[in-house]
Parts: sequence; structure tokens; C-alpha cells
Amino acid sequence: MRSSFILISFVLLCSCGSGPDPDTNTTTTSDTTTVAIEASWPGYYSDTLPCADCPGIETSLWVRSDSSFVLQQRYLGRDSIPVGIMGQWDVVNGLLTVGYAGDKPEFYRYTAEGLLMVDEMGGSFDSPADYSLDKFADGLGDVIPHMRLTGTFIYVADAQSFQPCGVRFPIPCVGGMDRGEEEGEPVVPFTNSDLQKAYAKAVKKAGDPWVIDAVCTLGMGPAMEGDGADEYIYIEQVIGPVQCP
Repeated sequence: MRSSFILISFVLLCSCGSGPDPDTNTTTTSDTTTVAIEASWPGYYSDTLPCADCPGIETSLWVRSDSSFVLQQRYLGRDSIPVGIMGQWDVVNGLLTVGYAGDKPEFYRYTAEGLLMVDEMGGSFDSPADYSLDKFADGLGDVIPHMRLTGTFIYVADAQSFQPCGVRFPIPCVGGMDRGEEEGEPVVPFTNSDLQKAYAKAVKKAGDPWVIDAVCTLGMGPAMEGDGADEYIYIEQVIGPVQCP
């Protein structure tokens, strides 16, 4: 009877000393409180990411609630204007993916501070460099600052559109950012008339696609149909003809 009591006590002692399930997905904070982080992807993220041959890559990422994203990257010491990419973001195996369709995307893991760039398996890079983007409450206004975008411009029957490479549908487009006669001079010297003239010179007939590299700003404008507003691409400068990646 005594030996049985000793055996039972030993089993209970081992049971009380066992560790947590190694498969439990938890995060431990500095005060030893265990919490689970639920991803809330939409938002504005920004920071400077490491660069192999420049001081850094100034990065801004708009993850939008309609499943679209806008990524801007400016290589410090090289670029005066950031290069932009637009497209559809997705979540694969718990990781946010952004990039051109058909190309290998960039992968981000959601953290308490924002996003951490990782490999396709969710692992951190073997580097002391900081690959994180901080999440900010602001930065999701109606205007996204100018950037270089590659896409297809079309002008036919008084309708203009620009479809950035990687975007499923064309977006209404205007050259410059005209304020109108009552509000003063245009925001930029390049006007919608300049854009139309450049298009007519570059294509054989109205409606032909014109693939260009352009400096653009995203902002709101009057809806193409009915009341309300639509997002517009305002072309500030045409750099030249190119091909989509």
C-alpha cells in the first residue's frame, strides 16, 4: 500500500512539472504575460529597410481594405522619387504577400509593432539588420504621394485611364492636378492637354495602349458615373515608353 502511494505521488509530481505544448502558438511579452496577436492587415506601414549597396530603402506600404496595396520604395542616395508597385495583397500560410503577379512576392509576418519581412516559410532572415515596418494610424488619407509607376494609358472618346502593371482594372486618369480657373494655377506644370498631345504622338490611333513609365499621384476625383468620387491617377510627368515586368 505504501509503495502504491509513493508511485502515485511520483506521477503527479512529474505531471505538474511538465512544460507547455510545444505546438502552442503564443507570444511572450517582457512581463511574462502570454498573448496571442491577431493580424489586422489593413493599414499604413513605413520604415527604412536594409540595402546591400546603399544607405537603405525608404519603404512605405499601404495595405488597403479592398485587398489592394500600394508599395513605394526609394533607394537612398539613388532615387529622388520612389518607385511604386500596385496590386492585390493576399495571405498565404498566415503571411502577407505583396508583389507583381507572376513574380515571387515579398512575405511579411504580422507583429505587435507592424510587419516583419520574412522568407516564404515565415522565418526571419539570418541578419542583424532590421527588416521591420512600423504601423501608423495615419497615412491612409485620400492622397498617396507621387511615385514612379509603370502602366498602360488609354485615351478614347474623351475617357482616359491608366492601368498600373499588376492591377486588374484600369483607373481613371488625368494629366497634372488642375485646380481649375477659380482655384489658381495647376499643382504641377504638366497638364491634361500635355498628356493627350504626348499620347496622340506616341500611338497610331485613339484607343491604342501606351505603356509608359510615369510620375504619378493617387487621389480622389469625381465619379465616372453618378455622384460620389472615384480614385484617380494623376500623371505629373511621362518619363518614357517601357514594358510591364
